[in-house]
Amino acid sequence: MYEGRKKGTKQLINITHKAPIAIDPTSSIFFFPTTSPLRPQCIWLSHEHVATYDRLDSKHTTITFRNRQTIDIAVSCSSFENQLHRTSFLKTKLIQRIEETKRKSFYLFSDPNGAKPSEVMSKYVPR
Repeated sequence: MYEGRKKGTKQLINITHKAPIAIDPTSSIFFFPTTSPLRPQCIWLSHEHVATYDRLDSKHTTITFRNRQTIDIAVSCSSFENQLHRTSFLKTKLIQRIEETKRKSFYLFSDPNGAKPSEVMSKYVPR
C-alpha cells in the first residue's frame, strides 16, 4: 500500500525522495517523513496536526501540534518547512483531482434535459 501511495505522489507532484503520502484524502489525512524513510531516525508526521514550528538551531526544529504537545526533531527548519510545503502541494493537487472527478461524473450522469443527477429516474408509466 505504501509503495502505491508513493507512486501516486510521484505522478501528481513529481516528488520521489522523502515523498509525502495521502493516507485518506477525503478525511485530510496526509503524512510526511522528516528524513528518508529508509533511515531509522525517520519520523512520520501528520500534516493536519502540525500547528507551528520554530528553528531551535541550525540542525533542529521544535514542532508544536494542535494538542499543544511539542517535540524537538533533528531536522533543520528549512528541511522541515520544505516537507510541510510538499505535503500541502500534494493535498491541493489531490483535492483538485477529486473535485474534477466529481464535476465530470456530475455531467456524465446528468440528464440532457437539465435534471439533476438525483432527479434522473426512469419515467413512471401507468398501466
